[in-house]
Amino acid sequence: MILLQARDALFSRLGQPNACRILLAIVAAISCLAVYVPFWAGDPSIPVRYWDGPNYLYVAKTLYDIPTDHPLRAYGNPPAYFACHLPLYPAAIRLLSFVGYPAGMLAATILFTVLATLAFYQLLIESKAVAHPLWSAVISLFLPARWLLYHSVGATEAPFLLLVFLSMLAYLRGHYAAAFLLAGLSGITRITGLFLGLVYLVMLLREKKWSKVPLLALVATPVLLLFTFYHHQFGDFFAYFSENARLLRWRPADVYFAILGMGDAQSSEFHLAIYAIYGIGVLLLWRFPLFFAYSAVFYAFNLFLFHEDVSRMMIPIAPFALIVAYDPIIRTRAFAVAAVGLVVLAYIYVWGLLPHNVVTEESWRKLLEVL
Repeated sequence: MILLQARDALFSRLGQPNACRILLAIVAAISCLAVYVPFWAGDPSIPVRYWDGPNYLYVAKTLYDIPTDHPLRAYGNPPAYFACHLPLYPAAIRLLSFVGYPAGMLAATILFTVLATLAFYQLLIESKAVAHPLWSAVISLFLPARWLLYHSVGATEAPFLLLVFLSMLAYLRGHYAAAFLLAGLSGITRITGLFLGLVYLVMLLREKKWSKVPLLALVATPVLLLFTFYHHQFGDFFAYFSENARLLRWRPADVYFAILGMGDAQSSEFHLAIYAIYGIGVLLLWRFPLFFAYSAVFYAFNLFLFHEDVSRMMIPIAPFALIVAYDPIIRTRAFAVAAVGLVVLAYIYVWGLLPHNVVTEESWRKLLEVL
């Protein structure tokens, strides 16, 4: 009861958006810093050694000028493999590298997380999609737990979502060129940002704004320029797809059927639950055309992606398919009580997972010599 009264009192006192933004920025930064706390007394390198952080660090340092004997060669990846790690996030790391590249990477991640949370809050206000934008924005930092992990380590989810939210804000405000350019920048953060072009095409056709359709070329322009650079640097315009094209399958949810075929009851049920929870969430977004179009396109793509880490692949639609779609549940007092346990379990999950997917100490030592 005390928790519920505190939450309701917070909503009543923080009536000014600026006060909410300050609180959100603090909570977002703390949510990342809390991930690192258990490792400060042990091995503080664990968060920066978590994959794919080391790859982004190396791109930030070398700017794709990568020799054959690079420090991560023990993993058997040729220089062109680093084309899979798109440049916007490494560029931010490099800008903050005056504090050192590893620290700069975490600083970039925290900064993007704070800005993405603030942008999501503003998007919730302007779209009127939820009852309590502040509460929803806070919860979005911890749900799903996979997002808590990836907005705290070296990863592109935070900058990608920041650009998605800003692009949507620009679109809702009628600033179409800005919306499409921001979508284009998301495409050189994560290649799936190109799907925003399809999302906006659907929206423009639905709204009969034919004259704005040619502006969609702005979505593809940054990627085309990047691939032209790849052609010069690696001798392959499509270097990005050399490692990633094999992840696509013709049959939807093929990874689910593959796991089911191996008799792995636990993993197959987990994948079934993920597809169901997100799928229902997408359908619940029908009242918000932009959110629905975005989530439906990305959900459909993920159905044809043969990648066992489906929970990570769904992160780009989680703010909409989980937070906005399930707002009738999230706004309840029962959920406020359950949220305490969910946050605790999310941190236990992240702390337990972090040490098990890191670059080896030998490769890390070689990388540090370059950095």
